[in-house]
Amino acid sequence: MSDFDVAYDQNADVLYVSTKLTGPSYTSEGKNGIVWSHQIADGRLVSMTVMDFNALWQNRLAYLTEQLTEQLHSPSPVGPMDRAQAAN
Repeated sequence: MSDFDVAYDQNADVLYVSTKLTGPSYTSEGKNGIVWSHQIADGRLVSMTVMDFNALWQNRLAYLTEQLTEQLHSPSPVGPMDRAQAAN
């Protein structure tokens, strides 16, 4: 998947990234403050909402990109850090 809608709300300092997927979804918040939305039917990523984008993530864009890439390749409501902990 390579098509995204990206929006940034400067007043709220929130970055919104949405895929083109539609349908019923559920959300979960990762420990890193990112809210992930996944399709109920198959767990594919629908969107991510990044709170405090400028304040917390502007200097960590590589890590943020890694988180998004991981979610796109791994349909799961569990965040990347949670998967690592579950493996132990």
